[in-house]
Amino acid sequence: MHDYSLYSAILGLSSKWRISNVTVVEPGGDIELHIRIRKGSKFSCPTCGALRLPSSVSKARWLHENHLNIRFYISALIPMISCERCGEMKADIPWEQSGTRCEDREQAAPPGDEETKIMQLF
Repeated sequence: MHDYSLYSAILGLSSKWRISNVTVVEPGGDIELHIRIRKGSKFSCPTCGALRLPSSVSKARWLHENHLNIRFYISALIPMISCERCGEMKADIPWEQSGTRCEDREQAAPPGDEETKIMQLF
Protein backbone atom coordinates (compact mmCIF):
# COMPACT_ATOMS: atom_id res chain seq x y z
CA MET A 1 0.00 0.00 0.00
CA HIS A 2 1.29 3.46 -0.88
CA ASP A 3 1.18 6.49 1.37
CA TYR A 4 -0.53 9.30 -0.52
CA SER A 5 -1.28 11.35 2.60
CA LEU A 6 0.72 14.37 1.38
CA TYR A 7 -1.35 14.59 -1.81
CA SER A 8 -4.55 14.07 0.21
CA ALA A 9 -3.63 16.92 2.54
CA ILE A 10 -2.77 19.29 -0.34
CA LEU A 11 -6.15 18.62 -1.96
CA GLY A 12 -8.12 18.76 1.30
CA LEU A 13 -9.54 15.26 0.90
CA SER A 14 -11.82 14.00 3.67
CA SER A 15 -12.14 10.35 4.63
CA LYS A 16 -14.84 9.98 1.91
CA TRP A 17 -12.16 10.20 -0.79
CA ARG A 18 -9.06 8.15 -1.51
CA ILE A 19 -6.19 8.41 -3.93
CA SER A 20 -6.17 5.05 -5.66
CA ASN A 21 -3.01 5.58 -7.71
CA VAL A 22 -0.38 8.12 -8.68
CA THR A 23 1.30 7.87 -12.08
CA VAL A 24 4.08 9.78 -13.79
CA VAL A 25 3.17 10.66 -17.36
CA GLU A 26 6.14 10.61 -19.74
CA PRO A 27 7.54 12.64 -21.40
CA GLY A 28 7.70 15.68 -19.18
CA GLY A 29 7.15 14.03 -15.82
CA ASP A 30 3.59 15.26 -15.29
CA ILE A 31 1.89 13.62 -12.32
CA GLU A 32 -1.62 12.19 -12.47
CA LEU A 33 -3.56 11.56 -9.25
CA HIS A 34 -6.39 9.02 -9.57
CA ILE A 35 -9.09 9.73 -7.00
CA ARG A 36 -12.08 7.58 -6.04
CA ILE A 37 -14.72 7.69 -3.34
CA ARG A 38 -14.72 5.20 -0.48
CA LYS A 39 -17.39 2.53 -0.47
CA GLY A 40 -20.44 3.51 1.59
CA SER A 41 -19.60 7.23 1.74
CA LYS A 42 -22.54 9.63 1.88
CA PHE A 43 -22.39 13.11 0.42
CA SER A 44 -24.33 16.25 1.29
CA CYS A 45 -26.68 17.83 -1.20
CA PRO A 46 -24.95 21.12 -2.15
CA THR A 47 -28.30 22.95 -1.88
CA CYS A 48 -30.13 21.58 1.18
CA GLY A 49 -27.45 19.53 2.96
CA ALA A 50 -29.32 16.20 2.98
CA LEU A 51 -26.96 13.21 3.20
CA ARG A 52 -27.23 10.75 0.31
CA LEU A 53 -25.38 7.80 -1.14
CA PRO A 54 -24.25 8.45 -4.71
CA SER A 55 -26.75 7.41 -7.37
CA SER A 56 -24.15 7.43 -10.16
CA VAL A 57 -20.70 8.75 -11.00
CA SER A 58 -19.20 10.84 -13.78
CA LYS A 59 -15.60 10.95 -14.92
CA ALA A 60 -13.71 14.23 -14.90
CA ARG A 61 -10.14 15.45 -15.19
CA TRP A 62 -8.57 18.65 -13.85
CA LEU A 63 -5.26 20.41 -14.16
CA HIS A 64 -4.13 21.43 -10.69
CA GLU A 65 -1.71 24.29 -10.14
CA ASN A 66 1.76 23.69 -11.51
CA HIS A 67 4.32 23.15 -8.74
CA LEU A 68 8.05 23.15 -9.45
CA ASN A 69 7.31 23.17 -13.21
CA ILE A 70 5.40 19.89 -12.88
CA ARG A 71 1.78 19.68 -13.97
CA PHE A 72 -0.49 17.81 -11.58
CA TYR A 73 -3.59 16.27 -13.14
CA ILE A 74 -6.50 14.91 -11.15
CA SER A 75 -8.54 12.13 -12.70
CA ALA A 76 -11.61 11.27 -10.64
CA LEU A 77 -14.95 9.53 -10.55
CA ILE A 78 -17.29 12.20 -9.20
CA PRO A 79 -20.36 11.15 -7.20
CA MET A 80 -23.74 12.31 -8.43
CA ILE A 81 -26.44 12.44 -5.79
CA SER A 82 -30.18 12.29 -6.22
CA CYS A 83 -31.82 14.54 -3.65
CA GLU A 84 -35.57 14.17 -3.12
CA ARG A 85 -35.92 17.96 -2.76
CA CYS A 86 -33.30 19.32 -5.15
CA GLY A 87 -32.93 16.70 -7.87
CA GLU A 88 -29.82 15.15 -9.41
CA MET A 89 -26.56 17.04 -8.89
CA LYS A 90 -22.82 16.69 -8.51
CA ALA A 91 -21.50 16.35 -4.97
CA ASP A 92 -19.12 19.05 -3.74
CA ILE A 93 -15.54 18.40 -4.86
CA PRO A 94 -12.86 19.27 -2.26
CA TRP A 95 -10.14 20.32 -4.71
CA GLU A 96 -12.53 22.77 -6.38
CA GLN A 97 -13.01 24.50 -3.01
CA SER A 98 -9.48 24.39 -1.60
CA GLY A 99 -8.61 27.88 -2.81
CA THR A 100 -6.07 26.59 -5.31
CA ARG A 101 -6.29 27.01 -9.06
CA CYS A 102 -7.75 23.82 -10.45
CA GLU A 103 -9.25 23.89 -13.92
CA ASP A 104 -11.80 21.38 -15.20
CA ARG A 105 -10.08 20.06 -18.33
CA GLU A 106 -12.34 17.25 -19.43
CA GLN A 107 -15.85 16.13 -18.65
CA ALA A 108 -16.44 12.56 -19.62
CA ALA A 109 -19.17 11.06 -21.73
CA PRO A 110 -22.13 9.25 -20.15
CA PRO A 111 -21.31 6.34 -17.81
CA GLY A 112 -19.58 3.37 -19.41
CA ASP A 113 -18.08 0.10 -18.28
CA GLU A 114 -15.72 1.65 -15.71
CA GLU A 115 -18.54 3.55 -14.02
CA THR A 116 -20.70 0.43 -14.01
CA LYS A 117 -17.99 -1.43 -12.13
CA ILE A 118 -17.60 1.46 -9.67
CA MET A 119 -21.36 1.66 -9.12
CA GLN A 120 -21.28 -1.93 -7.87
CA LEU A 121 -19.53 -0.50 -4.80
CA PHE A 122 -22.67 1.36 -3.70
